[in-house]
Amino acid sequence: MQANYVAKKSAWGAVTLGRVLLIWLIVPIFIMIFDIIRLKSETIEFYDNQIVTKKGVLSKNVKKTVFTGVVSVSVNQSLFGRWFNYGDVEVDVMGSWDVNTKGISNPHKLEEYLETRIVNKNAFSNVITN
Repeated sequence: MQANYVAKKSAWGAVTLGRVLLIWLIVPIFIMIFDIIRLKSETIEFYDNQIVTKKGVLSKNVKKTVFTGVVSVSVNQSLFGRWFNYGDVEVDVMGSWDVNTKGISNPHKLEEYLETRIVNKNAFSNVITN
């Protein structure tokens, strides 16, 4: 026997204001979780004569940079950076600085380490004059 009329439910019934709001909240949460995992997998290792940057979760990327003398170091922190102990470390070196030191955890500790690598001004002026 065949029905006289078939009623189908609309998919629009699944779209409610609460669900729409949750979509806008959930998508940024997934993006934030992905960024947290990506940032936690990135490390910067300082050696006597080189810097090794390692990053990647599924695929790994290793970059080695020559570590010459540091001319100056400064730390920039926002209000949240001071509360949660992270910030940007700006480094002036001889040549170019290819290492991303933005959003470093405990930036003052890195600043202290890099200050130990500051080139002696007299040695620097001797290099320039020679």
